[in-house]
Amino acid sequence: MQLKNLISELKRRNVFKVAAAYSIAGWLIIQISTSVFPAFNFPDWTTQFVIILVFLGLPISLIIAWAFELTPDGLKKTEEVNTETSITPQTGKKLNMVIITVLSMALIFVLVERVFFARSGIVDVPGTEIHAASIAVLPFVNMSSDEENEYFSDGLSEELLNGLAKIEGMQVAGRTSSFQFKGQTPDFKEVGELLKVQHVLEGSVRKSGNRIRITAQLIQADNGYHLWSETYDRELTATDIFDIQEEITRKVVSELKVRLLPEEEIAISENPTQDIEAYNAFLEATQVEASRQPDDMAHAIKKYKEAISIDPTFSLAYARMAYTYKLMNSYGNLSFDESKKLVRDNIDQALLLNSNEGRAYQALALYFDTYESDYVKAEEAARKAVKLLQGDAMVYNTLFNALTDSEKFDEADQMIQRAYELDPLNNIVATNYSTYLWREGRYDQSITILDKIIDRYPDYSQAIQSKSSILSTIPYGELGEAFKLVYKAYQTNPKDRALLETLRARARDLDMFKLADHYEVKLKELYPENTVVQFYELERYLEEKEYDKAEAFLEEYKKKVGDESGEVTRYMFSTVYGFQGRYDEAIDLYTRFDKELAEKPNGIDQNNSGRVVFIGFLYLEAGRDEEVKKYADAVCSFLEGDLENKPENMPEFQLCVLELNCTILKQDYVAMTEELEEWYFDRNFKSGYTARDGNIGFGIPEEIKEMPELKEVMDRVYDDIHEMRSDVIDYLKAEGEWKEEWAEDNPE
Repeated sequence: MQLKNLISELKRRNVFKVAAAYSIAGWLIIQISTSVFPAFNFPDWTTQFVIILVFLGLPISLIIAWAFELTPDGLKKTEEVNTETSITPQTGKKLNMVIITVLSMALIFVLVERVFFARSGIVDVPGTEIHAASIAVLPFVNMSSDEENEYFSDGLSEELLNGLAKIEGMQVAGRTSSFQFKGQTPDFKEVGELLKVQHVLEGSVRKSGNRIRITAQLIQADNGYHLWSETYDRELTATDIFDIQEEITRKVVSELKVRLLPEEEIAISENPTQDIEAYNAFLEATQVEASRQPDDMAHAIKKYKEAISIDPTFSLAYARMAYTYKLMNSYGNLSFDESKKLVRDNIDQALLLNSNEGRAYQALALYFDTYESDYVKAEEAARKAVKLLQGDAMVYNTLFNALTDSEKFDEADQMIQRAYELDPLNNIVATNYSTYLWREGRYDQSITILDKIIDRYPDYSQAIQSKSSILSTIPYGELGEAFKLVYKAYQTNPKDRALLETLRARARDLDMFKLADHYEVKLKELYPENTVVQFYELERYLEEKEYDKAEAFLEEYKKKVGDESGEVTRYMFSTVYGFQGRYDEAIDLYTRFDKELAEKPNGIDQNNSGRVVFIGFLYLEAGRDEEVKKYADAVCSFLEGDLENKPENMPEFQLCVLELNCTILKQDYVAMTEELEEWYFDRNFKSGYTARDGNIGFGIPEEIKEMPELKEVMDRVYDDIHEMRSDVIDYLKAEGEWKEEWAEDNPE
């Protein structure tokens, strides 16, 4: 049959119309199944089964249309039907009606699906959601001739961002993420995809004498369409500046169709100060503070003080200064005592002026966490800050830290995920997010996040510190590479505290204590008032068995903290007592403040497991077998899932520790040896083996440490560590940084 005749015959037999009708109907069936089945929690295979059936049915329907014909007497084979009596034209008309009907149904379904099955204003994106009311505020361009006005334009952008972030229903990309595009000509589609927002606010600022011109424009990210733009020419006064900010905020809210709550109406119209010079100083302080470099933070404090001297009622300036003083203790050389007083004084002043100052509550959370070890109050203050500054990623980060210190890991994980969603390019948030991924066992993803941070900011030492810690333990165990990573960064920034601390830790992991001492001396020279550095003294006293000095150190620390019942304080005193063999005193001190857990260790969960094990070890050292059995049963039953609380979301490293602790408390030292071998060689948990007998120290009798099976495993552990150490020594020699005295007690 010729092709022309074949096509004519296909048309006559309505094969094309059957194909069209079937295809439309099949598409409609597939769309209905993919939209409706998940709503009823049908298994995934049901949708796949429907799709397969639809595709299998197409060739069958075409074969039937070709081979059979509908007649008044029913369905007959085509060759049995006389062409003159065929009713295929009438059948074709009916098929036309079927096609029109199915198309109408498909159109109706599309409309219904958009209304009832799509989530309003939200598009699924891997890892997060893009809200219709989502926006990134890019740093406004400084159009002034004076480069010093850069602080003003950047600060104005940040204040607009902060104002929008306070509004319920708005999702605002965080400052760090938005400011990544500073000095660029942004591709708005790229900005939207990277920051998971549908809108972008950009603009420019020009200051000239006592006049200011601010231009703002709201852009739809996916197509670059300008939704709104406006230029404001005003006198340079605080009132006019805040009026412009309020007008821009209201216009953005209106365009994004977000309804303001009554309290938000009030908040938008509130001004933090009435003095333009105070506001200028404040904006400069906020921009330099962000680097967290000691010199920049000192300059920020100077500018906050300047703002306050001009306007003593500037509560936000007091709050931000309190926060910066806390950072000066963490990242600089401001002493514990001095920073504690300065932080608290400025918090109190901020809250006296404004009891709803969110930044003050954020600083208060850090105060309770750092200076008083009161994690309950830290959590309360952080929750208050989140309520007042609900769109601020760093506030969620503060709550994450408070919850982590309270060992409420599940909720802490939720907070850091929220912070990362708001500000994915924020180095601090992203570094903490990588820790969350590691705890979840998503190791490669965690490393990928850190690599991206390091690529963006090679000098951001906290990301390098985190990557080094991860490389040294599960699942990598690359102690040598972990050391080299940090050392490369240290070569360009030899005074960075985080890098020096990490080099000290990795050197100790590698059994290079002379080298570790070298870095410790540098830390003490550069940061003598830093609390972390000061605690190296306690570590040294314990290792050298100078327990009187250790107690004196803790007594002084207790005075600083001002809270004898704090967990950190009682844990450290109990440890010192334990090393001295004063087990009853250690047990009495620790259990006095945790009576319920001491009496009922079956209340163990992933948040308090460390405390249960510690008390159990004290009983083991004291030789109180009855209590040891009770604690061993609690720890082991928890691991086996026999208790009401189960270790469902515990990180692998924490499970490793608990498995080992279970066997130690059961005094099954053969199983302990086997677990140590698996822990080190199979799971690659390689950090912490060399200092103070490392992972087989506290709680194990001296005679057990001489057990041949254990010694054989530990000899192989040290052989592996020393092989990595040799590689590091060769690396340092090649860099010209090795000194032979560092190898004095570390023969290769």
